[in-house]
Amino acid sequence: MKIGTKENPRHICGISGGKDSSALAIHIKEAMPEIFELLEFFFTDTGAELPEVYEYLDKMEKYLGKSILRIKADPNSNNKYKIVDGEDGSNPFDELLVKFKGFLPAPNARWCTREMKIKTMEEWIGEDYCISYVGIRADEPQREGYEAKGKNKNIKAVFPYRDDGLILQDIYNILENSGLGLPGYYKWRTRSGCYFCFYQRRVEWAILALLYPEWFEEAKKYETQHADGRMYTWIKEKPLEYIKENAEDILIRYIKKQYKKVNECELIHSLDELIKLVQKEQIRELIDSWDLKKLHDADGENKEGCTICAI
Repeated sequence: MKIGTKENPRHICGISGGKDSSALAIHIKEAMPEIFELLEFFFTDTGAELPEVYEYLDKMEKYLGKSILRIKADPNSNNKYKIVDGEDGSNPFDELLVKFKGFLPAPNARWCTREMKIKTMEEWIGEDYCISYVGIRADEPQREGYEAKGKNKNIKAVFPYRDDGLILQDIYNILENSGLGLPGYYKWRTRSGCYFCFYQRRVEWAILALLYPEWFEEAKKYETQHADGRMYTWIKEKPLEYIKENAEDILIRYIKKQYKKVNECELIHSLDELIKLVQKEQIRELIDSWDLKKLHDADGENKEGCTICAI
């Protein structure tokens, strides 16, 4: 029977490199083996992902025993997308930025998600009928999964976590029990694996400047002054140069603030030790201790971000 019809739809599961979609793949493998055999895993590559994202995808493939198809927007081609196999240095964001006349994406204008994630997925699926497995949890009643809005409405979203009543702690348990653990960038970030994600908090921009200065400089290049006087910045009313110049102070202030909210027994380092690590530029040691993750967790899960990029 032909696959991709109403009677025999494709089964797809997008892997973002985040905790929820990764745990979903594992959950389906363990709890829904008959569906797992049919599943096509895919990752929409923006070309701006942090190294930890690609490392985690490789680990996921080994654990699942199935490949994760890497697809990338290709705006100037007929297909509008391409399959990425191995090293690929293309950057669709640069091409799309020309289309949007230098206007950087923002929470109220998330064209990066629409153009590089959603449209890329739609072009890859074409007119095939699909069931899309989405990692929105039972404790996230406000979030919605993507479904095709066009005439054919050929993509139907299903939510195994909600069906099985799984919440945040269950996702942590799934990843821990699998041996994979959390994606590496969760040590210091709360949303998305794109290095210039506008949902980053100011402290995360500061850590990027200290941990990955080359990527920070790449993000800075996009902040440009236009002929009509417009200045687009990733952070409202604050250019990244300000973050760079004050990165150490921003991080230390954040640590002092968050330290008051956590149980000190849960941390590897004392407050003074945390501050000294920053002052000595031992950022990697700070990150690898997972202390920063625990400081982030003091505020609870960060709910900002978009479903496509963040789950």
